[in-house]
Amino acid sequence: MAAARLNFGFVKNWTWVHWVALAAVLVISVKEVYENQVKRLQVLDQNQVEVIEQNIQEYNTMAERLAQLEVLPPVKEQWKYVPAIAGRYGVDLNVLSNPANMYDGPLRAWNGQLEGKVGSVLVAALEIQQTVPTYLYKLNIKNGKATLGFSVLGSE
Repeated sequence: MAAARLNFGFVKNWTWVHWVALAAVLVISVKEVYENQVKRLQVLDQNQVEVIEQNIQEYNTMAERLAQLEVLPPVKEQWKYVPAIAGRYGVDLNVLSNPANMYDGPLRAWNGQLEGKVGSVLVAALEIQQTVPTYLYKLNIKNGKATLGFSVLGSE
């Protein structure tokens, strides 16, 4: 195979005009590429600034909403309602000391379980949830009996 040879012999015949034209094309090309890159980066920076400003607005709105929320009473005070409500509907109340898969958030929580007739457990759970901040978990119904886990939330 014959190796391809490049013949640059024509460069020997170039005058200074050719070299100036080549340099001008090179300078103009570099200048245009640089300016386009700068414009592209400015647009990206402007988009990032707009996104950051929008995030700041959202965080400020969220902070204002949180500042307006009432502070929850201590969980101990909230819990006092639970045995009274359970007793009113004839439902057994079991305190759960270390339950798995229950509330694990920033607030204090006391966990319990209601057991009894299906209707009584459901009505008691509804009243508890309407009276104190409560998360309800895992309802089991079998042979007319129901078991419902819950967490009452409050502050320290």
